[in-house]
Parts: sequence; structure tokens; C-alpha cells
Amino acid sequence: MTGKISEKSATDNFQINSLELDQEDLNVVMDSEFYCDAYRELADLIGANNTKKIWEHYHGLTIQFPQRLYSRTYSKEFIRQNMEEMTIKQMATQLSLTDRRVRQIIKELRRDEQ
Repeated sequence: MTGKISEKSATDNFQINSLELDQEDLNVVMDSEFYCDAYRELADLIGANNTKKIWEHYHGLTIQFPQRLYSRTYSKEFIRQNMEEMTIKQMATQLSLTDRRVRQIIKELRRDEQ
């Protein structure tokens, strides 16, 4: 395999060297059938190219994804804009929140309006 070694700073996730493959080599490496289980699952979900990009940026790190996708600010604004048109259940589903949490936010919004 031909490649080019490039130096990175210590702030680049503590990596000293990085191997940059030419396009021909990427075609072999990009086949997700050769990935370990976790990366194979990710490749099935988002594609081999995107999996490779994630690996290049984050390999060696432990990443934990929060259950909440949307920020609290966005969720509150979404509820403010849609509380008259959508049901609590619809908003909760859209934002991946519980019905109870949507009701709490609506109560806060109404209290803030007074």
C-alpha cells in the first residue's frame, strides 16, 4: 500500500502521524465487509465513506451520544410556535420528549408570558 505520512500537532487528538491514502487504496479500505463489528454497523447505517470520515476524526476516543438531539432552547421555541396547532403527543414525538416534559415547558411558557 502506498501512502504519505504527515505530521500533526499534539492537539489533534494526541496523534503524531496520519496516513493519507491515495484514491486507489481507499476503494479497498472502504469496503465495510472488512470493518470490525461497530464500524460495520455504522457503515450499514450511514455508508462506508461517512464511517471512514468519522473514524478519521474520532478514532481512539470514547464517544457517548446524549439522548437529547435538540437543544433546550430549540425545544422550547418549537413548543412555543406549535402549542396551538399540535397536540402534546405530536410535539413530544417530534422532539423525542415525554408528554410530561412538554406539559412542563408549556406551563413555563405561559408563566413567562404573564
